[in-house]
Amino acid sequence: MRLLPSLALGVSLFLAGPAIGQNLRIGIQAPPSTLDPHWLLNLANTGALRNIYDTLVARDHEMKLVPGLAESWRVVDDTTWEFRLRPGVRFHDGSPLTSADVAASFRRVPNVPGNPNPYSIYLAGVTGVEVVDDLVFRIRTSGPLPILTTNLTQVFIVPRSVAQLGNPEFNSGQAAIGTGPFRVGSWQTNAPLVLRRNDAYWGGRVPWETVTMTPIPNDAARIAALLAGDVEFINNVPLQDTGRVQGDRRLALFAAPSIYAVNIYPDIERDNAPGIDAGGRNPMKDVRIRRAMSLALNRDAMARQIMEGYADPTDQPVPPFVFGAIPDRAVPAPNIAQAQALLAEAGWGQGFGLNLFCSPNRTPRICQAIAASWTRIGIRTTVEVVPQATFLPRRNRREFGLFVTVFGSLTGETSYLLGSQLHSVGTVPGLGTLNFNGLGAPATDAAIVQARATLDDAERARLLRALVQHVVDDSLIIGVGLLRSVNAGLATLTAPARADEEVLAVEIRPR
Repeated sequence: MRLLPSLALGVSLFLAGPAIGQNLRIGIQAPPSTLDPHWLLNLANTGALRNIYDTLVARDHEMKLVPGLAESWRVVDDTTWEFRLRPGVRFHDGSPLTSADVAASFRRVPNVPGNPNPYSIYLAGVTGVEVVDDLVFRIRTSGPLPILTTNLTQVFIVPRSVAQLGNPEFNSGQAAIGTGPFRVGSWQTNAPLVLRRNDAYWGGRVPWETVTMTPIPNDAARIAALLAGDVEFINNVPLQDTGRVQGDRRLALFAAPSIYAVNIYPDIERDNAPGIDAGGRNPMKDVRIRRAMSLALNRDAMARQIMEGYADPTDQPVPPFVFGAIPDRAVPAPNIAQAQALLAEAGWGQGFGLNLFCSPNRTPRICQAIAASWTRIGIRTTVEVVPQATFLPRRNRREFGLFVTVFGSLTGETSYLLGSQLHSVGTVPGLGTLNFNGLGAPATDAAIVQARATLDDAERARLLRALVQHVVDDSLIIGVGLLRSVNAGLATLTAPARADEEVLAVEIRPR
């Protein structure tokens, strides 16, 4: 798009680029809903809060584990891990990081009242923290827990002085104290999050004095803000604008494979699941119906046409490159005739009706394509896009009989999805926390627990792959496609496109 002369002048002046030590303005699609690092696990929150808080173990932009607040760790025995903290790390209030802070943070994670999506899945199997001294502590587990270090990349550490405080105190800023590269300047719900440089950051020189993360949920407005010079960086570039960014020498596109998958979640438990028009029955309880629904999808066309090539088709609910996924699985082509035959075989040749509930986060156009594919085989499907503010609470109350949303394998291992979504609810602490579809069976639960406790990496990978294969074969969770991390900024900046799609201001640097 050709810019008006006044706009072009403003951009050209601005695109000289900010010098190190100045301010960085970032336009983000989804704002954080909290400053509490243990409240409401989702990308919008973790992506913002990782600028403020640190974890014991960290991830680089390719999801590889690297030391965080813990400089080293070792396995003592099957139920004990010993960690050593970095010396000299201080919280934003000046207090030193000690093992007691770690113990207090671990105790807080599962005990935040009314938490709609807790972080407790990451501490499943952890029975306690033993403080050895200020810098050394031991984590006790109920059995072998080889994924402990992976899970700890999601557990933020706060000072013990605030660990007893609640969500309101964190959101007010009173308790929002971390060890990260930035401290909180100001924040209100749906308002910019202003961050100030932590000059005492243990990780080295922080490139920006101030970072402002401004919510710009509208795609067109976000790209316009970058073009107008109102921000220097944006995340989740509108796919229809990637070509424009790539063709503009003043801008740079930062893209890489993502861990986020678009998945379909059918209720396989309830006859009266909301949104199903089938005479009081639930056809999706029949595996043949779910397989027909999967066979009807043209995943390749969705990835190429709807997602502008910035997605990869798949029918497994996790990226093929994460630990425990099926790395070489061919994506099935759509087969309308076979799908219709399965419907008829299951006694639903006349079809039935469905309401497909859809998250607004990058999925509405995909939902429309899914609905068209199902209607073509006789499953009359309508789409209801649910506002982001109510989507998660309604999902948690199981008000959706069938929904589409984006799920990220945040730990880089399939055990996260399998443990939280495939395991039965309420049978093992910390597992089944995101199971809103009635999935789970005793044999499957036992296989998940076994895989999570297997120390040998090759054997654990085999067990996890078998579970993913079970999910795919029975279409328990129907994978549609893998998204890509696509950000943009001034050509004077450099930034890795993180596979977890988080935006870490400390990684955005002047060239």
